[in-house]
Amino acid sequence: MQDLIAIYRDLAGRCDYPLHLGLTEAGMGSKGIVASTAGMAVLLQEGIGDTIRVSLTPDPGGDRTQEVIVAQEILQTMGLRAFARWSWRVRAAAVTTSSYFQELAARIQSHIRLRMPHWRREYAGVEDMTVAVMGCVVNGPGESKHANIGISLPGTGERPVAPVYEDGEKTVTLKGERIAEEFQELVEQYVARRYARSGDA
Repeated sequence: MQDLIAIYRDLAGRCDYPLHLGLTEAGMGSKGIVASTAGMAVLLQEGIGDTIRVSLTPDPGGDRTQEVIVAQEILQTMGLRAFARWSWRVRAAAVTTSSYFQELAARIQSHIRLRMPHWRREYAGVEDMTVAVMGCVVNGPGESKHANIGISLPGTGERPVAPVYEDGEKTVTLKGERIAEEFQELVEQYVARRYARSGDA
């Protein structure tokens, strides 16, 4: 990794050509993600690099979709590009073991990631929207208030109720088995209400 950083630094100092950053076949899973992020983040922070490519070894039978997602998240986390802003914080260790929270969070994240390309074509500035998906009804509300729209999902042993906040104000509490679907619809409504359609005055 240090060799990669040193070589790119040397190239950047010797030429004015656009540089494409990447660590070919960085590895599988978290190893590849960490390696790619560790190398490219240092260089991007120094202003080195014009394009990036995350190259992960896919799981057997898998595809390369994860590479694009990781590349987007690197750029977004560093504040270089906006795709969809997220606040994912689980405050209590017990909460992280809640399969109910994990499944709901994964479904909501997948929905918004799938919808964001469409929203970006239709609504100006929607890529700057912050979405908070929190894993505890005790600590989650305070964190959710700082997002454009946020939900505090139930954690381990908690009843299936989830307060929703929009622009700092509690709007509704979702209950029952359709929390994910109902929150997804609330996000759809928020986007349509909050952001002007592209091309509108």
